[in-house]
Amino acid sequence: MGKIKDQTIKGSIYSYLGVGLGFIISGLVLPKLLTTGENGLLNLLLAYSSLFAQFATLGFGNATGRLFSWFRDEKSNHHGFIGLILLVVLVGFLLSLSAFFILKPEIISKGIKSSSLFADYITFVIPLIFFNLLYLLLDVYFKMLYKTIVGTFLKEFLLRILILVALLLYFLEVLSFREFIIAYVVANSLPAVFLFIYLIYQDGLRWRPEWRFIDRNMAKSLINMSFYGIVVGFSSVMVLSIDRIMIDRMVGIEETGIYSITFFFGTLVVIPARSLRKIAGTMLAEAWKQNDMKVIREIYSKSIVNQLIIGVLIFVGVWSNIHNVFEILPQEYERGKWVIFFVALTGLIEMSSGVSEILIQTSRYYRFSAVLNTLFLIFVVAFNFLFISQYGLVGAAIANAVAFVLNNTIRYWFIYNKFGLKPFNLTHVFVLFIGLAVYAVIQLIPPFTHYILDIAIRSSLITLFFVSVVYIFKLSPDLNQSIQSVLRQLRLFIKV
Repeated sequence: MGKIKDQTIKGSIYSYLGVGLGFIISGLVLPKLLTTGENGLLNLLLAYSSLFAQFATLGFGNATGRLFSWFRDEKSNHHGFIGLILLVVLVGFLLSLSAFFILKPEIISKGIKSSSLFADYITFVIPLIFFNLLYLLLDVYFKMLYKTIVGTFLKEFLLRILILVALLLYFLEVLSFREFIIAYVVANSLPAVFLFIYLIYQDGLRWRPEWRFIDRNMAKSLINMSFYGIVVGFSSVMVLSIDRIMIDRMVGIEETGIYSITFFFGTLVVIPARSLRKIAGTMLAEAWKQNDMKVIREIYSKSIVNQLIIGVLIFVGVWSNIHNVFEILPQEYERGKWVIFFVALTGLIEMSSGVSEILIQTSRYYRFSAVLNTLFLIFVVAFNFLFISQYGLVGAAIANAVAFVLNNTIRYWFIYNKFGLKPFNLTHVFVLFIGLAVYAVIQLIPPFTHYILDIAIRSSLITLFFVSVVYIFKLSPDLNQSIQSVLRQLRLFIKV
């Protein structure tokens, strides 16, 4: 758990630095610099490219996560595993490119009804597909080498710096809107480029696969894992992208822009889970290989309580500051207020699941992940269609929350039924009660005159009250250790 804790903390630092930049970009700059339709365009470009890129991985990311431990051997450069990855990149991109050109007329014919803007820029999806594909597979490779920080730094931090520079140049009228879109595409492509350069630096171009190592059984395993990876990976990305696509189709690209901007504030709740899951997947794969149920049980139980504590804290912080959010955003974005609530609630539900999804994916029951993800996708599409038609863009956020509840309930039941692992106990109920109590107390504080001062004071008090109670009642040994470590450092600093 020490390695998980260390990687999670370092990854979270870059993630939250990225969140700070993301707040500047999505909260301050994009809503004021671009129209709602132009913001919708940016998100549609990313949504469609993510779908095609995930298909292009051919599920090999899943195979890497499951089987790399059998290839692990530094002396042989892991039996040339990176060569397999690059071969998949080439083949997968050609297949996805073919699918893109086949589906392009249909995408344009549907999208043109609400806006011709996306149709004018749809070709920019192509480079985004390739570099997104390259990043996805290289990132999982580095994750298996316990180097999760590299990908997190590039995607969460550096990417946002590059986007901010592009926005600054557009604001200064150095770039036209079309040139800004090009710069935006380049910025989203560079993390993959830098990851590839880092790979060259690390491996020294020794990329020939060791075909003799891949016997019939291993080849069969790689194909099986990749097949299920296609279903799991594509459905997962579809879940993340379908809301924006359906809002564009059913309501319009302007509503897509409002949804995408307000969506950002709700996703703050789930940020810490990203770093944990990157490293925890590697550890769980190794634990399953050794059939070490003690380690698996520890990772599972600790991940749930730690993420729930962090998730409740951030959820209370976001919703307690909702009035400040709309001091920041232009007036037309107020229609997305309840988008923030339901997206944040979905994030809290996701945080409370810990590493349950990865636990199944790395177990011998990995096939069930494909079933579960398919059900989840059906839930999301059905509920989006139902709720968007009734409640507009807020309906998409409600749909995701309902789908997450159903999906997690099935997953909890499966884990308990197969492994005897219980997800919740009274500690988790206590954490939720503390969150409600802190929220109620904070509502007694009247708003301050300036929203920045109000955010600073309100957020500081929420953190102080919530963390103090969690620490006093020792609800998380890991959190207590971290707080004690900080206190020791402060004492040493004061003495100096």
